[in-house]
This record gives sequence, structure tokens and C-alpha cells, in this order.
Amino acid sequence: MKATLFNTILGTATATVCLMGVTVPQANAGTLHNGWNYAIDSFNDGAEGNIIGANSTYEMYGMAVKEDTQSNSIFVAINANLPITGASDNYAADKHIGWGDLIFNFSGDNLKTANASGNLFGIRFTENSNSGVSSVGVYNNVTLKSVTKENSGFTNLTHHADHVSSRGGTASMGDLAYNDSYFDGQTSGTHTVLNSIKTGNLLGGINLINDFTGLGLDFANFSAIGSQTFGFSFDKSLMPVGEFVANLFAECANDGVALLGEFAVASVPPGDVSVPEPSTMLGLMALGLTFAGSRARKKGQAIAVEG
Repeated sequence: MKATLFNTILGTATATVCLMGVTVPQANAGTLHNGWNYAIDSFNDGAEGNIIGANSTYEMYGMAVKEDTQSNSIFVAINANLPITGASDNYAADKHIGWGDLIFNFSGDNLKTANASGNLFGIRFTENSNSGVSSVGVYNNVTLKSVTKENSGFTNLTHHADHVSSRGGTASMGDLAYNDSYFDGQTSGTHTVLNSIKTGNLLGGINLINDFTGLGLDFANFSAIGSQTFGFSFDKSLMPVGEFVANLFAECANDGVALLGEFAVASVPPGDVSVPEPSTMLGLMALGLTFAGSRARKKGQAIAVEG
């Protein structure tokens, strides 16, 4: 990782967020703790009608990613109120609202640009969804679609943020503001939230995890107390090495979270001891909201480390 990624202190990123009128838990954003990289979302932006926050089925508290060189695995954990199987909803076309797909963007471009070129990776991690790919697993050459219409969801991210604000909440996307330029094209228009895989090539499977005992996961350290904690792992050889933005929405876009990170070391073949240990500075820990341009994401970032 280039040292210039950490030249801007966290206060600069915080000030930028405040100027945009968006309050997010900056002290927790992009934090390494017990080997996990956490993105902690606003605790009062999950919308369920007029219900906002902890009492909403759709409140997302955070997401965490861990790179394990011993098992050559990537671990992903999600803390939220929405179960991995989703929830019944009479307003949805199929009477069910589930999770969208988890998207990884290593391109350095914003999501709209990377999507147009099919330069994304995605993970369908539940069968109870409207994903455009048939199998649970890891995909490359991914293009995205919006499934908010059939799930009676928000038309765009501004629509969601305004709804939340009018009911006393504050919308955010974890490590990013909801109106960060990374989400260009998704803050206006009709059903523009890109929350589900449209097409992709299957690379490999995932292993679902319900019990993270022994893996060091600790959402409670950030007061993230969603009723559900679940996740999965996959072989790290299925993803590139490098910096990424990962984002995840509910199918209705009633909440979402984005995480900035880095996979620092290539997969280690069995018995190979020549590969160096990963950098101690894993991940992009904060973003100065200047994503426009093909590599603008590499500026205005800082690191916060706990544990």
C-alpha cells in the first residue's frame, strides 16, 4: 500500500462530512479491531414505514471483513436486524424482502462507472433474494440492477435519506456518506439503487457462518447490537489483491452500508513460506468524500486502529 493513502488525518474527513450535513459515527468508521476491518453504520437510518432505527426490521448496524492468511480465507460478517433469510412483506411483489448482493469494487472508479464496464465482483450469499444469478457464491465480471421496485422500496438514496431525516434519523452508508460521489447516479432518478447482481461469472462457493466464536469478531465493541449476526467465508484466491469498496443494501434500499478496505496478500499455496506477511495497515480506513475520477478514492484517507 502506498504511504500517501494515509496522509490526510481523520479530522479532515470528518469536517467534510459535517459540511455536507451528514452525521455518521466517524470515530468508528473504518476501524481495525481484533484483526477485523469494521464499517459501522448509522444506528437510526433503517426504515420500516414510519419506524426508524432499532425497532426497524431493516436497520443495519455494521459490516466487517477479515483476511486470514493461515486459512487463505476472507471472512465477512454482518450485524443487522434483518435475518439472512429476509422478512415477509405484503407490499413486495413476492411478499418477501431480502438482502441484495454484496459488491466488491477494486477498480478505483465509482460504482456506476465500474458497473458499466462489468468491472465488479459480487457475492450472492442467500437463496432468498431477487439476485439475477442462480447460485450462491462469488462472481466476477459483474453488472448490477436495482430490485427496489419489486420490493416496494425507495426510488433512490436521496429519497431514503429524506424519509429518514423527516422522522428524526440520519442516513449514512457506514464508511461513506449516502451522497458520496461513489454513489453517483443513485441519489436521483427512479429505482436507481444498484443493489443486486444482474449478470456475472461464478468463480466459487462460500461457507455460511452463524457462530463466529474464536474468530475475534466483536461488533459489541462499537455498540452495534443488531438482533442478527451472520456471515460467510470464501477462498481469498477468488478476489484480487488491492484496495476496494464493498457495499450492501437491503433489496428495498431501506438501509445500506459501505466498507473501505484492502486485501493485501495473494493466496498462499500450501507449503509456500516465501510470501511475505500482510501489511499492518490493512484497509482504507476513512474517505474524504472525493471519489470523482478514476483514482480520486486514493486521496483524503486516514486510519484508526483499536485493539
